[in-house]
Amino acid sequence: MKSDRLSAWRQSTQWRMISREAIKRWNAKRETLPKCGARRKRDGEPCQQLAKENGRCHFHGGRTGKGADYHRHLFPNGDASDAEAKLQRKLQQIERDKKAQAKRRAKMSPEQRAAHEHWHRTHQPGPAAARARKRQDRQQAKELRQRIENAEPRPVSDEIKALQAQAAFLEAERDRYRAMVQAEQQQNDEGVFS
Repeated sequence: MKSDRLSAWRQSTQWRMISREAIKRWNAKRETLPKCGARRKRDGEPCQQLAKENGRCHFHGGRTGKGADYHRHLFPNGDASDAEAKLQRKLQQIERDKKAQAKRRAKMSPEQRAAHEHWHRTHQPGPAAARARKRQDRQQAKELRQRIENAEPRPVSDEIKALQAQAAFLEAERDRYRAMVQAEQQQNDEGVFS
């Protein structure tokens, strides 16, 4: 009953007028919306599709996850009517991708494989801010290591030289007194048993 009423409404003149006005508003607004920044394969010209949040259209990476979902598999909405079929297609696509990736890795030389693994270690999934923070921490650690390795010895001031001489003198005096105490104890021990 509900579908019959909906079908009748969609065939009405009023429905067509509302739809026509909505399409006119959309087409007027469409020209001002940002376009995809990718280049088309067929002619190398800029893509004219509407861009999503990341500046790319649906076909050129606009569906890539954002934030914590960056480079993670996004599964279909479970409430959709065809959710089971979509999930199965998604799982099959993941399996195909894994096989293709394994095939590409098998063809790599050891140098290419090392470069590939290094890239994956440095390009972890997750929010952009966390990745930027890790990148900054790595850069700072690298700079600190270089500074430590290339550090020149600091010139010793006269005050430090005087303190080092005094410390050496005091250590020598300490050792002399220890030796005197040990010698005295040894004499006392011998005197008891003689």
